[in-house]
Amino acid sequence: MRLRTILLIAATLLFPLSAAASCGSASCPLDLNALNQPEPGRFALDLSFQYIDQDRLRGHSDVVPDHTEVRTLNRSASLLLSYAPAEWLQLSVATPYIARTHEHLHDGESEHWQLDGIGDVLLQARGRVTPHVWLLGGVKLPTGADDQTNGDGERAEVPIQPGSGSTDLVVGVSFESGTMRQTRVQGPMGNTALIPYFASLTYRRNGRGALGHRVGNEWQLNGGTAYPLTHHLEALLQGNVRRRGRDTSPDDRQDAFFTGGTYAFLSPGLRLSAGRGALYALVQLPLYQHVNGIQLTAKRNWIGGVQARF
Repeated sequence: MRLRTILLIAATLLFPLSAAASCGSASCPLDLNALNQPEPGRFALDLSFQYIDQDRLRGHSDVVPDHTEVRTLNRSASLLLSYAPAEWLQLSVATPYIARTHEHLHDGESEHWQLDGIGDVLLQARGRVTPHVWLLGGVKLPTGADDQTNGDGERAEVPIQPGSGSTDLVVGVSFESGTMRQTRVQGPMGNTALIPYFASLTYRRNGRGALGHRVGNEWQLNGGTAYPLTHHLEALLQGNVRRRGRDTSPDDRQDAFFTGGTYAFLSPGLRLSAGRGALYALVQLPLYQHVNGIQLTAKRNWIGGVQARF
């Protein structure tokens, strides 16, 4: 594999779509287009799936919530199409589909929501400014539904809706390089291979959305590497740190109080490639979770997908 292609595969995990809140809406802090970068003048397609079962209450608070969170089951699929008009520029659009089940207790009675639909579309651009440094920018558009209700006609809280109703901006910078190491895999350089690595920092500023709700702004620090096990199999390892501020909401000030926090994850995985396609799977393990107030969290997150370049 050529040096340029290896470094592109090692591109930083940026633009994570996340909305972890008291009611447990969540997505994995990964950008899976890093696993399938397009070559100049070509396209890359990635269909990813995420499964996050948030059934653990974490934290404490002197403020007593008006309802008790029980569980939020997040299942989502995201179709990512990327195009590289030049070697130094990459453009992409990501369209998610959300299937989310939420349950909480209010006055001792269980209330349920099943929330399904297209989520908010994310547009991204990524430009290389030096051999190892890329600058990034993106915008999330309010394309998803933000007014879904349950069987009793009660509108779900904004953070668990398929869409937030807001327009959000993302900026970031990444450094990526590689180091030569001896491996068990034989290639053009014998058993010497380039082991890529990266580090990135992103900031996301969220706009005001449905019912005046504004998701807290977010910082992320990401890093990772990939190691060849065979000619077709790679071991993936990523570290992800997220820090998000509290939401603000004139409609529901109390629920907004129980949002935001600081999280750290270790994300090992595997990628199996064949020709111009690949399969991958990762598990995201929480190393540190400090939430504001009381929030639902998950024991682990699961990610898998298929990809192709053409």
